[in-house]
Amino acid sequence: MEIVIIAGLVTLLYCGLMIWFLIGIKQLKTIKDTFEKEEVKFSICIPFRNEAENLPSLLESIRLLNYPCNFYEVLLINDCSTDHSEQIVHDFIRENNSLSISLLQNNEKATSPKKEALLKAILHANYAYLITTDADCKLPKNWLQYFNTCIVKEKSEFIAGPVIYKASSTFLNRFQSLDFLSLQAATLAGFGNNHPFLCNGANLCFQKKAFLNVNGYQENTQIASGDDIFLLEKMVKVKAKMQYVANYKASVKTLPPQSWRALIQQRIRWASKTSAYQNKHSRLTAILVFLMNLLILLMLVLALANITSWQAFLVLFAIKLNIDFFVLHQTARFYHQEELMKSYVTVAFFHPLFILMCCILSFFKSYEWKGRSFKQ
Repeated sequence: MEIVIIAGLVTLLYCGLMIWFLIGIKQLKTIKDTFEKEEVKFSICIPFRNEAENLPSLLESIRLLNYPCNFYEVLLINDCSTDHSEQIVHDFIRENNSLSISLLQNNEKATSPKKEALLKAILHANYAYLITTDADCKLPKNWLQYFNTCIVKEKSEFIAGPVIYKASSTFLNRFQSLDFLSLQAATLAGFGNNHPFLCNGANLCFQKKAFLNVNGYQENTQIASGDDIFLLEKMVKVKAKMQYVANYKASVKTLPPQSWRALIQQRIRWASKTSAYQNKHSRLTAILVFLMNLLILLMLVLALANITSWQAFLVLFAIKLNIDFFVLHQTARFYHQEELMKSYVTVAFFHPLFILMCCILSFFKSYEWKGRSFKQ
């Protein structure tokens, strides 16, 4: 009887969170494709490590940016690559001398390599607004136009942008695309409800002055990743002017993990930093999502052992299946990725086990990232 009461309470709280997500997503104001005159100058900061396969696509998308080339600079930071990534950058600089591109070198003994690479670029930057992205990304041609418009119209100090995975028809890609879509739902909801708690460093813009005022990446240096979330939390704390680029055409396309092992390593890395979150919305969301998925699996085990009824399990699973569908479908509509929902039911059966496994492993297992091992 106690487990039924606990299940009911957790389910009620989880549904309340999902309804809050839906309200936030619907309240988010779409940014139109009517751009303001180019006024803002940007410093684009991109760390890379062994990205020879992906750099050509990124660099080509930089070359095609629809923005005056004298209004932005590109700062590429080589994070101790052992392949020919650096040579690709040198070749691109030589062939595109109309663009302002600098190649910097990261410290070989960096504790938090990505944060230190970004900080090196930020301190080297010449312009008032900084943008971060990743080396395995492809940028939309009007990328800088969206950020310029946000800053000119709203005087924003911190702007998060949409991120999507590059498409593939494999089950692995559809599984992680739907899982990633749930994170984007949380991002949209947070900004729509004026309580942002998630963003992605693959598409992020912020004022250099605001970054320095909150001491940038100085805290949580023992955690390899999290440059985006921890900075967002600092901006929320000082009540910076924050905005989300609510237009799917502003989406940066990023490469998803290419194997199940790589996917699990990525999610362990992401989950490992949740204990350091300060934002109450981040913590509450992480706790409720974990508890709801744990509850689904627990009720399944209890039903198999004839301790609780199958009806109780099926009702619980049906509630989660439906409330999650509404949230993900609304998010998929925003990103024009409705076709992903065709795989929703199949993914939903495996997802609770995946979430639980990654959460548990994040407490006990080290993870690999860009050829390096990091301890918890």
